[in-house]
Amino acid sequence: MTTRLHRKFGPWVFHHAIEFKWFYLGAFVCLYVLQVLQSQLPERIRQLTILMGTGSIAAASVWIFMGLAVGILIFRTFSRLLFFYPARVQQKLLRMEMLEMIERVPSTRYANQSQGQIFQVLFDDINNLRAFIGFGLLQVGNLAIAAWVLIPKLNQTDGYLWPAFIPLFASVVLFTIMTFINQKFFKLMADKKGEVQQYIIEAYQAKQTIKNFHREENFIKGFIKLSTEELSLFFRSSIGFAITGPYVKLGLGASLLWASLLIRQHGGNTSDLVFFSGFLYLFLEPVMFMSWVAVVISQGYAAWKRVKGLYNDLEKPSSQEDELRNVQMIPTQGYHKVILKFWGVDCEIKIHDNSWTVLIGETGSGKSYLLSKLATVMILKGEKVSMVQQEPYLFNDTIAENIFLGTNVTPDLRAKAKRLIEMFQLDSLAPSLDEVLELEVGENGKRLSGGQMKRVALVRSLMSDAPVLIWDDPFSSVDIILERKIIKALKETQEWTQKTFIISSHRLTTVRLSDDAIFVDQTSGIRAQGHIDQLLKEAHVSQFFKQQMVDLPLA
Repeated sequence: MTTRLHRKFGPWVFHHAIEFKWFYLGAFVCLYVLQVLQSQLPERIRQLTILMGTGSIAAASVWIFMGLAVGILIFRTFSRLLFFYPARVQQKLLRMEMLEMIERVPSTRYANQSQGQIFQVLFDDINNLRAFIGFGLLQVGNLAIAAWVLIPKLNQTDGYLWPAFIPLFASVVLFTIMTFINQKFFKLMADKKGEVQQYIIEAYQAKQTIKNFHREENFIKGFIKLSTEELSLFFRSSIGFAITGPYVKLGLGASLLWASLLIRQHGGNTSDLVFFSGFLYLFLEPVMFMSWVAVVISQGYAAWKRVKGLYNDLEKPSSQEDELRNVQMIPTQGYHKVILKFWGVDCEIKIHDNSWTVLIGETGSGKSYLLSKLATVMILKGEKVSMVQQEPYLFNDTIAENIFLGTNVTPDLRAKAKRLIEMFQLDSLAPSLDEVLELEVGENGKRLSGGQMKRVALVRSLMSDAPVLIWDDPFSSVDIILERKIIKALKETQEWTQKTFIISSHRLTTVRLSDDAIFVDQTSGIRAQGHIDQLLKEAHVSQFFKQQMVDLPLA
């Protein structure tokens, strides 16, 4: 199936227009009526000027102008709504498509993209695409309809005034050319902005874990360097607009002066200049906005290239995938058997369906790496997997947006999310569950504690329809009482008993609450695996927990 992001820029715009053709048909009808109504104004204002000159202003009807004003307001508003609504929908669909790909493919495919860069693509870049598809198409249509309606109208009476429009159009063309010249700097600036965001994220995460005052000076120097580079690119992308922007206003003034000379040559009067001014300002809106359309198109195209860059990474298999593509995963009744190389040893791993399997082992034994390999193998074999890393990433949005990831939120889904929020004791974040869902978490969840961030990510994983959930040390930041409550609730709810949980942990409490365990080390790869009751009786497993100062009764 061809996705929106699979297309090139031009075909994507074309298919968007076809997809929402009825909206755009209605929008063009509104624009046509709008321009017809506006085209009445210059002639009526000229007549009003003549009446004022003859002292017969009382003969003018205010109701005509009132009617035109109401009509213009109505059709202007609806034309904007009919253009902007499809753009909002397109923004949501693009974000959903990208997020679904990120969820579906192995994490190794986007390992070279920092969290800041991914955030930049999912939010700022897709927002720029929405601006292009909404504002850009609106003003292109507006200019086309304005030319269709206004040009014949002006030709009927004062066609000799056309040369006076040349300064205005020339200044807009100059502005547009400069915009496209600076297009490359928009992309470079967006790339650098993502680097700055990532630098802040990493520095913030470091300061959460350790107060290293010797790092402060280096951080400041690095931040100044990156920020200066971003500011330089912003300046280079904006300098053209700063230079050429005033040309549009100068062009407007030159057009008025030229029109005055032409009217004088043809024996006209003040009312003719008023008439021309009305037409000039009617053209000014679409023409002036067309100059900014060049900015929007330029930013939109730069954003599209960044979005496509991430999309292409998500489509391209990583080197680790090439190694794991031929790994055997044998579906057997009741469990999956995976045979892969771990610490240089061929290991046979059994994962029972609809159960909890926990990986245990010393720090550095490779639990996280093994979970990542298992997730990659399962995805390559067609399984749908939801994985939560030790340090999950939250987007700078509400808890609801982080949980639902752009999906269509039904009342049942919202109710399900509320039950999970209560289960994971996130309901204390706000007075009501609805307020919890609308709570802004900040960049990478900086307004939440580390444990709260992890629990939001776990709720997000449970809200997915993936049958396999892989969680790396999910309960390290909660106390054993809450951990027991969560696992017990998940095991007693029918919906979650149909899921396969594969987790890692250091804690005996987590192990005892699981069904099966896999003990890993750097010597033998998989040292032992089996049901919890049997595995805990093995000497090396018992010794592992005793070394953690845990009182482990063997009977």
